[in-house]
Amino acid sequence: MSNSLASGASAPGLPNNLVFFERAPSNSPSLSFIEQGSALVIEDTFPSKTFRIVDGCICLFLPLANGRRQILDIFGPGRLVGTHLSSINRCGAIALTPTRLRSLDPAIEGHATIDALRQMLRRAQSHAALLGRKTMTERVAVALLDLAGQFAIPSRKRSRSDITFPLHLTRADLADWLGLTLSTVSRCLNAFKHHGLIAFDNPKLITIRDRDTLEALASGISVSAYRSPRRSGRVGFIHACHAVTPAADRQAS
Repeated sequence: MSNSLASGASAPGLPNNLVFFERAPSNSPSLSFIEQGSALVIEDTFPSKTFRIVDGCICLFLPLANGRRQILDIFGPGRLVGTHLSSINRCGAIALTPTRLRSLDPAIEGHATIDALRQMLRRAQSHAALLGRKTMTERVAVALLDLAGQFAIPSRKRSRSDITFPLHLTRADLADWLGLTLSTVSRCLNAFKHHGLIAFDNPKLITIRDRDTLEALASGISVSAYRSPRRSGRVGFIHACHAVTPAADRQAS
């Protein structure tokens, strides 16, 4: 691992409400800690080493020739990281938040790597379809639902719609992940908030208020009385039976 990875360390400064109780810190020597902003590097002497994320967030990205990057995937608690993931096509991996990892025991969890590769392939296929065929509204909706699924804060409420999660990505990170511009991502998030689909007083903590509508938007299903965030002189509503989406929203920025 990189020099910033100290085995057995705990993640300081994390608010208690962002720590999953079932993933509480332990004194296990198999635990390692990565500082926020540190690159994840598996040493050549451990080519087959695989780690499971206990808590935190890892970003897998591909550097581009123009100095920008394409974020390929976001890894949350429970996901696996290792050379079988980050070394493909010279991808890089970085911790977006203080992250704890637990090394896998091949004798006990030997099947986990195969499962992780299958999951990675499914997510890569979905992401390719998202970049190639989804509108900007659909892309942002898909991202919010994906992040909510990976980082949801446990709650005693049984409401299906209300899901709160920490947003470890910046708006620029979201743009690099979804193939959009920073301004487009901001407009979509503000439009979702305006329509009551999500709520955020703190930009790093988002609550999904209307999951059903957000799922419909993510799937490309027409939703009644939803206005496109695209700046346009047209009304731009999407009705339940007949989509009247502005042409500008059909092609993502």
